[in-house]
Amino acid sequence: MTRSEIIQQFRDENKEIPSRIIADSVLNGWLLIGDKLFCSITRCIVGDTAFNSAVSTSVYLTRYDLTSQITDFYDIDEFPGGGVSYDDDPLTKTSISELDAENSTWRTRSAGTPKKWYRRGKYLYFDRPVSEVKEIRVYTVLVSDDWDSDVAPYNELTFMEPYHDAMVKYIEWKAKAHINKEEEAAKARKEFLDYAAWVKKQLGGNKYGAIRFAPKPGQYQPEN
Repeated sequence: MTRSEIIQQFRDENKEIPSRIIADSVLNGWLLIGDKLFCSITRCIVGDTAFNSAVSTSVYLTRYDLTSQITDFYDIDEFPGGGVSYDDDPLTKTSISELDAENSTWRTRSAGTPKKWYRRGKYLYFDRPVSEVKEIRVYTVLVSDDWDSDVAPYNELTFMEPYHDAMVKYIEWKAKAHINKEEEAAKARKEFLDYAAWVKKQLGGNKYGAIRFAPKPGQYQPEN
């Protein structure tokens, strides 16, 4: 459905809210926000971006501003085979607390090849300073483009067509709250969020279907 078709469906299902009560221009503004919210929850827009590492001249870690390096950055997509790689080698996600537990002096390591990454806010860090300029590749979840014209939502992704009606439920939530029908607004809000969670689960099947987990050294492996 296009934006105008979604608004028409909303009007058809909510006769008590004609354009003289809430104008289409107001609904358009809500839809722009709802589109970004739905795409963020479902993590339906993904990509990958490569940029070069920066050689460290001291023991201090270099941080990489992901919002500057990656247009419409929302999150790092950590599905198996994704995450962050350095010079085509996948790195392991970690945290500051985990690094502290492993080696309390990790902050003063000499420069070398990173093995792990962690994120704080918009910044990407490695477990050691980088000694060479190499390619960093980040697999990402992206925020949708502004839905400001009469086209389909969710960056017009065709595989998302079955889920267009979520936008009807979103503006129903906002509209019911606007006219002080709080109970109906709460119901529409729950339906929208439950639906978004369900769509996220459906889309996850496209990522986790065929994954091979390698056994640890010495672990039993069944014969073919």
